[in-house]
This record gives sequence, structure tokens and C-alpha cells, in this order.
Amino acid sequence: MKKGKSSIQKKLVLMFGVIIAVIMGIAMLLHIRSMKNMRTLVYENMQAQAEYYQENLDREIDNILKLQIDFFTNQKLIFLTEENALQSDYERREALLSVRERIGTIADYGTLVKDAVLYIPDAGYRVTAGAIRKMTGEDQAAAEEYMKNASETSMNYDGENFYVMRSRKLGGDQDFIFVITFSTRQLVENLSMLSTSPQSGAFIYNREEDILIESPPGQCGGREILGQLETDTQEDYLPIQRVGTAGTHYLVCVGNSNNLGLFVQYVEEKTIMEYSRKTWISMFIFLALMIAMSAMFVLYTKKTVHKPMQQLVSAFEKVKVGNLKEHISHKENDEFDYLYEGFNDMEDKLSQLIQEVYVQKNLAEKAQLKQLQAQINPHFLYNSFFILSRRIKRQDYENAEDFAKHLGNYFRFLTRNGSDDTTLERESEHARSYAAIQGVRFAGRLTIEFGELLPDWKEVKVPRLILQPLLENSFEHGLENRVSDGLLRISFTPVGQGLEICVEDNGEDVKEEDLQRMQAKLRDSDSEEITGLSNIHKRLNYYFHGKAGLVIERSPLGGAAVKIKIEGAGESDESESVDRG
Repeated sequence: MKKGKSSIQKKLVLMFGVIIAVIMGIAMLLHIRSMKNMRTLVYENMQAQAEYYQENLDREIDNILKLQIDFFTNQKLIFLTEENALQSDYERREALLSVRERIGTIADYGTLVKDAVLYIPDAGYRVTAGAIRKMTGEDQAAAEEYMKNASETSMNYDGENFYVMRSRKLGGDQDFIFVITFSTRQLVENLSMLSTSPQSGAFIYNREEDILIESPPGQCGGREILGQLETDTQEDYLPIQRVGTAGTHYLVCVGNSNNLGLFVQYVEEKTIMEYSRKTWISMFIFLALMIAMSAMFVLYTKKTVHKPMQQLVSAFEKVKVGNLKEHISHKENDEFDYLYEGFNDMEDKLSQLIQEVYVQKNLAEKAQLKQLQAQINPHFLYNSFFILSRRIKRQDYENAEDFAKHLGNYFRFLTRNGSDDTTLERESEHARSYAAIQGVRFAGRLTIEFGELLPDWKEVKVPRLILQPLLENSFEHGLENRVSDGLLRISFTPVGQGLEICVEDNGEDVKEEDLQRMQAKLRDSDSEEITGLSNIHKRLNYYFHGKAGLVIERSPLGGAAVKIKIEGAGESDESESVDRG
């Protein structure tokens, strides 16, 4: 195979590389899309969960604040601030119990309220859900501290818990101070419900008080996440974010509570994307398997296709330089085995055809040389001309004309060297002319019986000079010493689809061992000794592809019978003759 040519193996490797690249590209695009969709679903789920939590939290706090405001409309509470409203201690006691019961209702509302305390400085009472007592100096100081530092319009923080404070002036300087404290522990527990894994959490951040409540406290670094949050142009936090801290990325959902401040829920991205990470690993494993399978396929095709193809190409290269003897073999029973067998058959057939053409041409040249020698044979020429001369002298012009005609036809056929084959009709006419010439020479000594060729066989192509040499062989070896009653018979007999041409005589010189020896020479195809009969036999065999040849046997007439046997009428047509050149 010439260098620089694109081999099938390279094309296979390139094709598989393209297929793998396309498959992996599609798989990666689908995976990236699935990751994006998964992240979107996580954000949507977190956002829905956060909104639900915020709404419930704000609803509960709003209801508590509403109860706090409604608390000041209690008629019993008004009685406690007016000196003349209550006529007896019993009525005062009943009013205080009613107020305590109302405070208990507020304290028991929901789970966020840790404590609810009512201060009545003018009357000197401190009322809670569990007790009613006179205010102490400490209580008085606490009430004054609330009035001094607490805001009545927003949530306050005392260092441990959030609280709301409301006050009313009905008669005195500050008749009522009502404080509701929210449980930080309960807020943490509620936030813990949003933590689905150790790598997730939530926190509440109050900007005004710079207070951050998270659950579990400090586990995932709420302060660090808060510091990484991005804001828009109006300094509002973006609702959906992906932040990184300490080498860890989090998916963050940011909301806002109307009462407590900023609400943030987060989850570690790796936890959510664990399935995606496993998918990536699976994809790389799949890629490795694809590459391994492709390598195995390439190696397999190299063994089963490329190497056999190289062997076949190498064999063709040897054929190009004339080596037709080296066969190739294949161990597997596949298409290459069939191809190799075809190549070997082609090589054998090509060698056979070359051998046939070479041998046939060589044999034809030898036959023509022999006939050329016969043409210049002094005995044949002298005898022929003497016969012609005697007939002219005797004024036997008619027979002289016939003899001259046969002699002319004979030499004309011999001198036509345009083709190595001819029709069986021309070949038989040439033999008939030769027999007529020899019949005149051996007049009175022998009789010649020349049969008629069937019309179906007249146009069948045969090698030149196959019949006349058989007659010559009979004259020289069978009838030469016959003084009288000699007989030469040439017959054309159909045998099935074939034809048998028999040249026989009644000569007595040919022994049985002579017949066997001649037949053995015909069977010995590798013999380098070429006789007239073996020349004809080989040329017939090559010309008709093994379906024609000579057979030598004892004739019923007593001499030798040389038969030309051709199997199948008309199998050697004119097109085949043209192919032989």
C-alpha cells in the first residue's frame, strides 16, 4: 500500500472519534441542562418553603400584635386606672383577675410568645399570665427602661429575645406598659425545621439591631453567608443567589419578614447536586468505556480487516511483478476467507491462462514449423511435381487440374498464418486435399474413405493443423510399408452433444506396446518431449479447456485409430476464439 493514502483504519478511528465526541457532547449538554433545571427546582422549592415560613411567622406575630392593641380596649383595665371606678377591693380583685386572664390568652397564643407582662405604675401592679403582684423597685426600673429605650413602632431586642412594647396614657403619666417577649429558642426551633441536612440552614437578620438568629447557631456560618450576599442598585438583597464561602458554595434564597427583618435560607450546593456529581462520574465512566470499546474495536478491525487487507494488497503487489505461485490463506471462516479463495483461484486461473496461451502459441509455432519443414520436404515436393508432370505428359488434363487444385489448396492453407484457429470445415477440407494428394501418390496401394462433416459442426472453431497431421501419421507409420489393400478411413461421428473424429488404418506395423507408449505420452502433460500427436492433444486440451483431446487405440481395421474427441457442440464459439487473439 502506498504511503500517503487514506487507510480504512484511519477512517474508522476518525469516525469513532467523531461519534464519541458527538455522543459525549450531547450527553454533556443534556447534563448541564439537567443541572440548571435541578438548580432552578431547588431555588423554587426553597423560595416556596421560605415564603410559607415567612407568611406563617408574620401572620402569627401580626395576630399577637393585634391582640396586644386590642388588649387596651378592655373595660376592666380602664377601671384599674380610675380611682373612683372601683368601689371595693373585690371589684378591684375581679378586674385584676380578668386582666390576667386576658394576658394569659395572649401568652398562650401560638408558640412564639415567651412572656407577656403588664405594668401599671400608677396603681403599682405588675400582671403576668401566672401572677398579680405589687411592683417592686426593680419592676419600676424595668418599666422606666422600657419607656426610655423601647420603640412602640418596631421590634425591640433585649440582648436575648425580641419583644414589643405598647403603652397607654389614660389618666396618669403612664398608666399602662404592656410588653410581649418572643422566644428566641422557639424561633431557632422553627428555623431548624428548614434545615434538611447538616449542610443547610436558615437565619433571621435584623438590620436595625444587627441581630442574627440562626439554626443551628453557627453551624454553617450564617454571618459568612450574610457577608457574601449581593444587593441590587437599591441596596436590596437579590432573592436568589449562589454564594461561596471558605471554598464551599451555597444556594441561597433571601426573603424579608415584615416584623423580624431579613430571612435567609441556604443549602450547600454539593448536597443538592450530589446526584449531578454522580452523573458526571457516570458520564466519565461511560466515556472511558466508549474509548476502551473503540480501542478494542479498532484493534479488532485491525486484526480482522486491516491485516487481511494488507496481506491481500501485498499478494496483489507480488502478482504485479509476475509472482503467481504464492497463495494466501485465512484462518477465519468469513468473507476474507472467501475473498482469499477467490484470489487464489484467480491466481491459478491466470497462471493457467498464461500457460495455455504460452504453450498453445509455442505448440502452434512448432506445428507450423513442422508443416513448413514438410513444405520444403524434397520428397513431398518432388513426388507432387513429378505426379503433376506425368499427368500433363499423358495429357490427363482433367486429373492434372484436380491434382493441381488440391496441391494449391494444401499450400494456401499452410501459408495462411493470420490466426491460430480455423473452422472445422476448413480444417477438414485441408485434410481432404492432403488425403487426395497422398491418394495419388499411393495409387493402387490403398483406398481412402473420407467421411462428410455434419453441418452443425462446420462453423465450430478449432486449432489449426489438428487433422492433417493425423493423416500424415497414418501414411508414415501405418501404411508406408503396405504394398496393397491399404485402407485409410476418416469419419465424423456425433457422440451425445460432442463429436468424435476418427483417423484409422489397417496398417500392420504398429504393435500394442507402441499404442500404449503413445497413449502414455498423451497422458503425461508435464513431459517436455513434444511429438506431433502430443502437440495436437495439448492444443486441443487448452483450446477447449480440458473438454477435448486425442485418444489412441487399436482400430477394428487392424491398425491404429487416433480419435479427436470434442465434448459439447459449439462450446468454442467465435467470441472465445477472438479472446485468444
